[in-house]
Amino acid sequence: MATSLQSTRRSSLCWGYRLTVSYSWLFIFLLCLSACSRSDTGTKKRLTIDVGQIKEISIPIRGDGTSELIGTSDNQEVVDVSRQQLAPAVDTLKQASNGPTVFQIKGVTVGTANVVFSTKPLNQSGAGQPVRTYVVQVKAK
Repeated sequence: MATSLQSTRRSSLCWGYRLTVSYSWLFIFLLCLSACSRSDTGTKKRLTIDVGQIKEISIPIRGDGTSELIGTSDNQEVVDVSRQQLAPAVDTLKQASNGPTVFQIKGVTVGTANVVFSTKPLNQSGAGQPVRTYVVQVKAK
């Protein structure tokens, strides 16, 4: 009788252990899957500027000319995003340099905005693939 009770305890412990291990692997798998499937794939950084201040951000681009880099703000009342205005080239036959693209972020009013820089194929609609995201906090001087 003692061996029967001991055997029953051992089998229920083994069953509980197996169940725990199985659910642990399932939990780890789902955790990894959710981490890999995030839509915001760009790096995220914090930036604090004053109202009226302009901060320049340079982002490297591919030099093949098949894609464009765009910068957008989710709250244009707080932050204005534009490309740096360069003087026109004297010789227009030369190819543009493959250096980084420079954007200007200007604080308009006090608040917080997300600025997303993304790349997309030329002449195609849509938001594109995020490259970098800034959480911009604009504060009063």
